[in-house]
Amino acid sequence: MRAGGLSKRYAKALADVAAEQQLLEAVGRDLRAVVETMKRTREVDTFFASPAVPLTDKRRILHTIAEGVGVKPLTTNFLNLILEKRRLPHLGEMALAYEELTDERLGRGKATVTSAVPLSEPIVHGLKERLRMATGKEIYLETRVDPSIVGGLVAQIGSTIYDGSVRTQLKKVREHLLKSEYR
Repeated sequence: MRAGGLSKRYAKALADVAAEQQLLEAVGRDLRAVVETMKRTREVDTFFASPAVPLTDKRRILHTIAEGVGVKPLTTNFLNLILEKRRLPHLGEMALAYEELTDERLGRGKATVTSAVPLSEPIVHGLKERLRMATGKEIYLETRVDPSIVGGLVAQIGSTIYDGSVRTQLKKVREHLLKSEYR
């Protein structure tokens, strides 16, 4: 999922300042930690979205969350800014856009690899190397397990999908057989 225009603008501004202060990756970790912390409690969204809750109370709770995960002052300032601009509901999108910008600036890419069973470390290492050679970027993997693919792998880097799953191969064979049957 790609972030929207507004989120990208906020993320770019934050990335520019973070890069100047050599905090690009640290701020990214901060954003992920805050987003994950806020996701764990459903009431947080309701609290921050409520117009009945005074801004000072929202600022206090946001400060408590930020302090709890130990974010950098730059991240705290950014969180306060988006709170005041009523953009906090878009924090998840902004974090995603920030991650994409950071990856682009550092010449790396995120690959999501889905397999039918958990992958061993040697296979993960080999995948990273093959994907690095294919993309020219340093790759970090997010692995998922989905037994419905039967076997093989599905790798996604950005909008490019490499589908080597048994499920897809069986589907292609089936389609080929059906086409051959009606000729």
